[in-house]
Amino acid sequence: MTSQRLLAHVLGVLSLLSAGAGIAAERFSISIPGPTLSYVPLYYAQEKGFFAQEGLDLQVLVVRGVIGVSSLMSGEIDVTCHAGSGFSAALRGVPIKIISVTRDRPIHELIVAPNINSPAELKGKAIAVGSLDGTAAVMTRRILQAKGLDGQKDVNLLSMDTPARLQSLFSGRVAGAMMTPPSVYMAQDQGYKVFGRGRDYMRFLQTGVVTSDTNIKQKREKLMRFLRVWNRGLKVYQDSPEIMIPYIQKKLGVKDAQMARRMYDDDAPFILSGGRLGADAAREIVDIGREALHIKEPIPTERIFDFSLASEALR
Repeated sequence: MTSQRLLAHVLGVLSLLSAGAGIAAERFSISIPGPTLSYVPLYYAQEKGFFAQEGLDLQVLVVRGVIGVSSLMSGEIDVTCHAGSGFSAALRGVPIKIISVTRDRPIHELIVAPNINSPAELKGKAIAVGSLDGTAAVMTRRILQAKGLDGQKDVNLLSMDTPARLQSLFSGRVAGAMMTPPSVYMAQDQGYKVFGRGRDYMRFLQTGVVTSDTNIKQKREKLMRFLRVWNRGLKVYQDSPEIMIPYIQKKLGVKDAQMARRMYDDDAPFILSGGRLGADAAREIVDIGREALHIKEPIPTERIFDFSLASEALR
């Protein structure tokens, strides 16, 4: 056999082996709330074949939070990124764990009308939040307290969805609103002011990976492979703005490059490297969750978090 024919034969065998590996890839199902900025690294890793390189066939399902958690418990999916819903369920005793935290600071900002020049000018005014009992309401009250106001007495909190909050702010129905990007940018561009950024006042489980206690026991190696790719995608995201800003435009349909840049700059620096929380951070997040859900009894952090897989994925 000539060297050229031998090379062709070897390449053919390698091609078959590669194809076989592709067929043997394990299905890995994940649920997310939607194609938002938080999941740009996930989509990028999928498109670039990072998951396939770990022998995983990633299936991304876009569902509501309660469905993500129920699908996790029924075994239909391997992990969910509905971190908020998963966190609430874990606090209530559902046997699931947060195995990786991507962002431990909120992206929420309290935006106020252009004519509000001091905290005192908010007294007696209405402020729009998502839920009166949710974490965003806790965040609003903490910002107000830091500015010398009583969030229970000095202002009137109103529950509204995101479009209604922005519209009510613009119409003057409310003097302030708890918002997230890109609504924050839309308001700022119209002269509205940032009264306080949530990340400066508290920790918050913004995004993370949740799985069941059963999966941690039975699918440990598979979960570790997923986390390796998850971390790889996040690293590319943080390290390569020249790649990610155009990708944000493409994936999220953001036409304005400057808007994509603002979104990236407000997100990438705050990603938690390695996916693990320190003991104090975990305690703070659990206690904030208890406050939001009106849970009086103490909850050990190990009932909510298990970062052993995140540690193994970094080795």
